[in-house]
Amino acid sequence: MLGRAGRTGLATVVAAAVGMGVAGVAQAVPTTVQPHPMATWQANGRVNAIAVSGNTVYIGGQFTSMRPPGDPAGTGEVARNHVAALDLTTGALLPWNPNANSTVRAIKVAGAYVYLGGAFTQVGGATHTRLAKVAAAGTGAVVSTWNASASGEVFSLASAGGTIYAGGGFGTVDGSARANLAAVTGTAGTVLPWNPGTDGQVKAIRFVSATELVVGGTFTHLAGASASNLGAVNPTSGAAVSWQGHTSYPVIGLANDAAGLYVAGAGGGGNFAAFDPTTGRPLWVGGTNGNVQAIGVVNGVVYLGGHFQTYCGVQHGQHTCTTPITRNKLLAVDETDGSLLPWDPSANSVLGVFALQGVAATGDMLVGGDFTSTGQRAQQSYAEYTP
Repeated sequence: MLGRAGRTGLATVVAAAVGMGVAGVAQAVPTTVQPHPMATWQANGRVNAIAVSGNTVYIGGQFTSMRPPGDPAGTGEVARNHVAALDLTTGALLPWNPNANSTVRAIKVAGAYVYLGGAFTQVGGATHTRLAKVAAAGTGAVVSTWNASASGEVFSLASAGGTIYAGGGFGTVDGSARANLAAVTGTAGTVLPWNPGTDGQVKAIRFVSATELVVGGTFTHLAGASASNLGAVNPTSGAAVSWQGHTSYPVIGLANDAAGLYVAGAGGGGNFAAFDPTTGRPLWVGGTNGNVQAIGVVNGVVYLGGHFQTYCGVQHGQHTCTTPITRNKLLAVDETDGSLLPWDPSANSVLGVFALQGVAATGDMLVGGDFTSTGQRAQQSYAEYTP
């Protein structure tokens, strides 16, 4: 399997003029990542969350060990319970080992610390209920004085100005009533008065500006206002912010860049869409024949992962596509108009892909899920696709 250095310049799609836009200006196809992943360590179970800081990749999920690239299951296994870290350049396993006792679903890096969310009740052998703070460096020592806790699972985390925001399926945080959304201090984990609330689970939260936190999930109301599955709130007051677009399907994941806010979802097969990141105005839609469970963006390309087998077109999802194009668990579209790109690495397993993370600094797209092979390589649960 080729490493990063050996693959420089081998583009999947060469940027080329494929059509004439306004006033005869040629429009270029964005360049996707490679069709085959580089050699990295693998996980022995599902990867649900990926975060990157500098040259370190943090992953969380339902795994209990990691093993070297190319090694079959049961060979060279190194214990890593539900969280691990890898070197972005080499794919090597790092000593970072916080040791959570159950599923990790969210990871957020803020400064010298990593915040974890999920279903766990212990980290580093100490009680930390569904939320925890650990050192970003070294072995990932748990911060014993950070005592935030949630009454139900935490699915997503965000941070700004020393505040940690959590979304999930909980009713209380630190013993205070918080309906699926909460904010705690980054220093001590003390719950803050911020309390927008939803009437359904929050699956994803994402900052699109300093005054807009976008929220996605399975709700009909957000901060007391009507908002079907998607909306925005002010991160200081918690009040609803004007957001034009909503979805008829449950939202599972969010990603964004300067050009758009991108949504992954379920419903009628699977759905994905783009919205203006400032106003929430809908830009384009796409559909598949199974849930879109993960979404990421890098270098003008939006990447989708899930348990679909076919792309249905620029329309809402269908369990049986009328004009199917084969895409097993992974696909890529142009962020400007949602048009399908040739990138087609495929991933196996029934449930497929659960996490995608673009790395702006390198152009990488990192993939996590249930698979045991992807891009025609034996690679379990975690893969790194390079430019």
